Formats: sequence, structure tokens, C-alpha cells
Amino acid sequence: MDQSSLDNNTLNSDGQNIVIKLGTSTLTQGKNELNRAHMLEIVRVVAKMREQGHRVTLVSSGAMAAGREVVKHYANLPPVLSSKQLLASVGQGYLIEVWSNLFAIYGIHIGQLLLTRADLENRERFLNARDTLFALLDNGIVPVINENDALSTAEIKVGDNDTLGAITACAIEADKLILLTDQKGLYDADPRTNPEAKLIRRVDKIDESIIKLAGGSGTNLGTGGMSTKVKAAKIATQGGVELIIASGKDPSIMLDLINEQGEGTFFKTATKSTELRKIWLSSTTKPAGKLIVDDGAAKALVERGSSLLPSGIVKVSGEFLRGAVIEIDDLNGKSLAKGIVRYTAQECEQIRGCKSDEIESKLGFSHGVVIHRNDLVLI
Repeated sequence: MDQSSLDNNTLNSDGQNIVIKLGTSTLTQGKNELNRAHMLEIVRVVAKMREQGHRVTLVSSGAMAAGREVVKHYANLPPVLSSKQLLASVGQGYLIEVWSNLFAIYGIHIGQLLLTRADLENRERFLNARDTLFALLDNGIVPVINENDALSTAEIKVGDNDTLGAITACAIEADKLILLTDQKGLYDADPRTNPEAKLIRRVDKIDESIIKLAGGSGTNLGTGGMSTKVKAAKIATQGGVELIIASGKDPSIMLDLINEQGEGTFFKTATKSTELRKIWLSSTTKPAGKLIVDDGAAKALVERGSSLLPSGIVKVSGEFLRGAVIEIDDLNGKSLAKGIVRYTAQECEQIRGCKSDEIESKLGFSHGVVIHRNDLVLI
């Protein structure tokens, strides 16, 4: 192995930018503790990828599983959020130590990033995290990312590491995102209950039929089921990243997957990728309020990609400031879009139903449209 090639980790002409998301079931192989032999196989494959000129980023679950190894009396902990946070707090340091020791066998350094929704919602912090990831990759270091479960509550959780992996892949302009799980991919029926279920090898468009096929979690060790993986696929493919779901039983399959081979489900990218700013808007931000619009405004937003004008607003819900991310609903309560609003909730209330040239007479100033189309993303 050429050590200098590992240190520099420069992309060759065929090199790709790869993000690998590892679920708890993959790291534990169904047990209540980390399976180091299996994790070493993953590291060996990552080292091989780097030899081939690929950049690799890991999104690693497993903090709570690692915590269970240390806190031997975990079964007696009360079933409350703080118990989970305790296990994550103890386990995160332990997990990163295991990864560090295993990668050291191949002379590879790693760098850790712990994130919450609060980090990703804030545009500046999101871009700072992106800069850190690029700096690590540019210097031949493998980023290892996880959600900061020791601090996360329901309000600030990203949701699952599948989504975190998709956001990460879009942020660093990855070529492929590989989700290793306890299933070979997406099936046309639940393979756990239907022996006739067939693996879907390629998905060109994520429509309602694909979403309905997504099931629940396969084990009680992780939090993400197939539904979260399809959601992640929608985020990734819209951002120009191909997503692959495959079994983590044999990590060497990844060497085939990056070459469009091997057993798994390949979600192909959208014809036109969505810009990163809109991926950030749609995937990481939590609306601070809501604007309900009439049928004309709804049609203009959805069919013509228009900006939101005050004339189309019929109701303002919530309290928010200028620059907040808010949700736009139609008259039936269906979510249409999210966007960055140019007025406060009180100001929106004052100008709703007005023509654009009436804004200044109502408020004494004007910022133009309520939400510009460049700051708006359809849901």
C-alpha cells in the first residue's frame, strides 16, 4: 500500500466522492455490542477505496450500542430520554476511539463531527460544517459524522442518520451515498413476511408507489426503517447524488456498488439537481410559522415557480421575524413549500391580500415580494 497516496487522498480521473452511512444493525450485526471484526472489514474496504483514488466520508450510527458495552447496568436504566442520552454520551467517545484504532491499522486518520438539527438549520453553522468536511477530505482525513444524540431532543434531532447522510452527501457534492443496512435493498413487498418479495434494482423516480413500499425498522437496535431511506433517497437524488441501499453483511460489496454493480437498490439522480441552498431549506430547517394562500397563488407557486406575493395570502399563522423559514399551505391545509420570508408575521398580516405596489403605503417601506422564488423550495 502506498502510504503517500493515503495521506494525500487525491482524486484520480476515475475517483469519486463517496459517503457511506452505517446503521447500528450493520455495526453490531444484530448483537447488543459493536462487532469489531465487522467494523475492521468496513475499514479495509474504505482503505481500498482510497487506494483507488476515491474520497470517503462515514456517517456512523452506533453510539448507544457502544454505550451499552460500557454501562453494564443499562438494562436497569429508566425508559426516559435522559437514559438514551447517557448511553450516547458514554458511547460516542468509545465509538470514535474504536474507529480511530481500526483506521490506524491502515495509517488513516479520522476527524469527528457531531451535529444536531440546530447546527444544520442555522445557515452559517451549516456552511461551517461543510467547510470543515472539505478541509478534512482535502487533507486526506476520513470524516466520521454522527448526530449528537447526547444533546438531541425531539425538537432538535435531524431525525435519523439516513437523512443526515443525505444532507451530508449533498453538502459535499458527493457522487454516491451508500446506505448499508440489514436488507439488500428496497423490495416490492416486505421480505421479512413475504418469501416471494423481489428486490427492486433501479429506481428512476421516487413516486407515491415507491414511498408506499417503504416499511418499518427491521430491528430494535436502530431507529431508521426503509421509509427513512426512501426519504433520504429523495433528498440525495434531488441534490444530484446517487443513493444506493445495500446489505452491510459483506462490506466488500461496496467496491462493486461504486462501479454500478452488486446487489442493491440504485436510486438514480434527478435530471436537474436542486441547488444546495434549496436542499438546506427543504431538509434541515423547521418552519417558524405558516402562510395560507389562495388557489391562484398556490397554482403560481407550484406550476410556474413564481415568488409569493402578498395578494395571495389569506391567513398568517405563528410569530416569526424577517428572515425566518416559514411553511406555505393551500386552503385545504396541504403543505406546498418552505421559504425565507422578507417580512415579520405582523407585517405579513398587515399586507396580506394587498397588491405589491401597496406594500409601502401600508408599512412605510417595502422589501418587494413576501418570499422570492430563489428563497423558496416546493415540498
